Amino acid sequence: MKLLSKIVLLALPVLAACGGGGNDETCVTSGDLHKTCVAKTSHAIPEGIWFGATTTGLAAQTIVLETGQYFSIYTENGGLVWLTEGIVTASDGAFTDPATVAVHYLGAIIAGTLSGTFTAKSTLAATASINTTPNTTALSFNGNYNATYDTPLAISDVLGTWRNPANITTTTAITFAADGSVTGAQGACTFAGNFKPRATGKHILDGTLTFTNSSCATGSGVTMPVEATVVNNQMSIVGVTPQRSTAFYLAATR
Repeated sequence: MKLLSKIVLLALPVLAACGGGGNDETCVTSGDLHKTCVAKTSHAIPEGIWFGATTTGLAAQTIVLETGQYFSIYTENGGLVWLTEGIVTASDGAFTDPATVAVHYLGAIIAGTLSGTFTAKSTLAATASINTTPNTTALSFNGNYNATYDTPLAISDVLGTWRNPANITTTTAITFAADGSVTGAQGACTFAGNFKPRATGKHILDGTLTFTNSSCATGSGVTMPVEATVVNNQMSIVGVTPQRSTAFYLAATR
């Protein structure tokens, strides 16, 4: 007796990763061994610290955390003009935020949108469309990546008292202790808080400030999460209340 065997070949598509790094494309191989590849969509965000300018001549500093939360600070001669905050999402180098909040130095709080493009660790360009009084046109700005973001920032790096520039009308100072605790004042408003290095090891300190008297824009007893960084010996501290109703910004040196 002879045993007959039959081999049946099934033409099934085969999925494989291909490309220089093995993760840049998704490929399908058909039954006739023809392979086609499609580039994967990248959802990387423009994480980092970026310095540039607006098309209206303001200096622009943008901080984008790994969570997508960002703060863009627009200043003139070191003084705050606008601040925008929100959370971006991105696709293939284009990023958006449909619910940005813009805070004017006079206190106006305006809802808007943000959109832009970036090249990772290189450049970005964006437009914040707030388009209402006191700002009557969309605010376009750019930024160059600052590699300092990729180095840790420790409490020991910021010990002592930091003060804003003398040309700023409202005098502000903040003092860091070795345990990360801080005390400070912005004009008649006093505050206290704590900072610690960001867990990602980036050049950011996570902090909270509690404003302790009625002279503060927040009122007394309100606590705000803030982020701090130091680039070229200049400290920037920025934050908004959870309700996004009040912002805080300090540029200081020691």
